[in-house]
Amino acid sequence: MLIVVGLILLALLSTPPQRAGDLPQTQLVRLDGRSEMLQSGKPTVVTVWATWCTYCQRQLPEFEQMARQRSDVRFAFVNDGEPAQLVRQFHDTRGFSSAVVYQDALRTVSSALRVNGYPSNFFYNSRGKLVGEVRGYMSPEQLQAALAQLN
Repeated sequence: MLIVVGLILLALLSTPPQRAGDLPQTQLVRLDGRSEMLQSGKPTVVTVWATWCTYCQRQLPEFEQMARQRSDVRFAFVNDGEPAQLVRQFHDTRGFSSAVVYQDALRTVSSALRVNGYPSNFFYNSRGKLVGEVRGYMSPEQLQAALAQLN
């Protein structure tokens, strides 16, 4: 019993409090196995997605193309709880190189952002404050309009 209580306290104390509208502060795993947190410092687009999602399969390559053009914006593709091998296979077949793909095995980002469908897109300014969100597929034109709001 004491061990369980200790583990719960450790989990609560090791995660900084999350304020509504802030960039999620949780440990994510990149496909190369490195663990990191999303950082503010430049505008960031967070897309929560799943490999089986048809709209995600269409949108993520379009977002990747924009990420290649806009090095001033960080694109983070956060997979929602699927196995690393499946996420890596999806990544490798699409050749993502500019956007960073994360595996969120514990679904902490989708929980913090109250994701209830895919893709879910969140737009943060350089200070890590939420400035917009779109639930569902975004066309390249919609993405450009949303990025214009980040400046």
